[in-house]
Amino acid sequence: MLQHIIKIIWNERHANFLIWLELLVVSVCLLYLADFAVTKAWIYTRPMGIDTHKVANITFEELYSKHPNYVPREVDSTPTYDAITTLLQRIEQHPDVEALCYCFSAFPYHGNSQTSIVRFHGTKSPEIEDGSLFIVSPSYVEVFRLQNTTGTEQELKDVLENGFTIPSESVAEGLGVTTKELLNRNLVIEFYGDSILSDVKCVVRDMRRNEIDVDAPVILRYEKDVLRRLLSRSPQSLQYGLRIKEGAQITPRELFQELRPQLQVANWRVRSITPIEAMKEQSQAEFFNTLKLNAIYMTFLLICIFLGVIGTFWYRTQQRRAQMGLRLAMGETPIHLLGMYLTEGILLLLTTLPLSIPAYCLFSAYGVLEDNFVTFFWRGPLAFLVAYAILALLTLLAIWIPTRGAVRISPALSIHEE
Repeated sequence: MLQHIIKIIWNERHANFLIWLELLVVSVCLLYLADFAVTKAWIYTRPMGIDTHKVANITFEELYSKHPNYVPREVDSTPTYDAITTLLQRIEQHPDVEALCYCFSAFPYHGNSQTSIVRFHGTKSPEIEDGSLFIVSPSYVEVFRLQNTTGTEQELKDVLENGFTIPSESVAEGLGVTTKELLNRNLVIEFYGDSILSDVKCVVRDMRRNEIDVDAPVILRYEKDVLRRLLSRSPQSLQYGLRIKEGAQITPRELFQELRPQLQVANWRVRSITPIEAMKEQSQAEFFNTLKLNAIYMTFLLICIFLGVIGTFWYRTQQRRAQMGLRLAMGETPIHLLGMYLTEGILLLLTTLPLSIPAYCLFSAYGVLEDNFVTFFWRGPLAFLVAYAILALLTLLAIWIPTRGAVRISPALSIHEE
């Protein structure tokens, strides 16, 4: 049967050429859409390298002079640094709080970031130009449960407290060495014109600050003087997080309400303690709105593609009514005839592969595809599988809808109408 169908396709090659051309154009368009969907899904489902479960965000505010709770300096002249650290200690002493940290440009779902250049000291090795510098307190390790690839969580804390740098696995990859080869090497980190030289004692697993960004090289450091200066002059520029103990039934908002009478020192007070999920929804709202809009565009495009394909095969079916009647008159069953035409459509679709593969490769080479910098082994095969599965379904429906009625018509009537 297959050989017979191939012979029919060849005999009707002039009519099939336009159908094949339409399927080729549609397959290339669907490949673009499928690659976009596959890449976004792959990025979103990647592990973040940090645990944000039961983590809350703390924000502070300074009271203005006309606020009802404003405290004149002659009554309480506590320095800003002492006021903020006192408030943090009061929160940390709550029995349901496991750990509390503060950081600069290192909080998940927060927009601020510091770009740094990373390279080995004293060598002409490759350098990383888009590394992210996280300035954190040592308890950041506990709050977000960072995973040490070469040791324990406590070792990560000790390394930070002793002033060493902790790079992520992507740093090793970017510098062209393995994780073990990165240990005990001197790294130079440059940011905002400053340079830091530090040994590597631990390597942390790759970290992402949200589900929509790809892995990036990360450098963790505990810059005590920098954090102290920011706490003294601009505490609102830092980010503060706490982890609630496993098994504790209290929510961040309930914790805030319970501690509220203690959460003011001088003119600084805790403004809110909110679940990190609230930050997640806010920071990723634009991404999901764009994704929904793209989904609407894709759905509309698929409907247009389906209408175009079904129109083509409907016209083709009308032209074949006499042929169908003749086959039925010679003993062909309607089901067998329908299966033959469905197989013919799938074979026509599969013949577009030799040209759609080079088209996809050209898209990748010239950066046409969305997130072209993201590469993983199954990206191409998955994009082809999704695109051709959708197109095969549309093709089968486009053939089945007009043909199922045509193959059940009386053979004599089909030939007479022709």
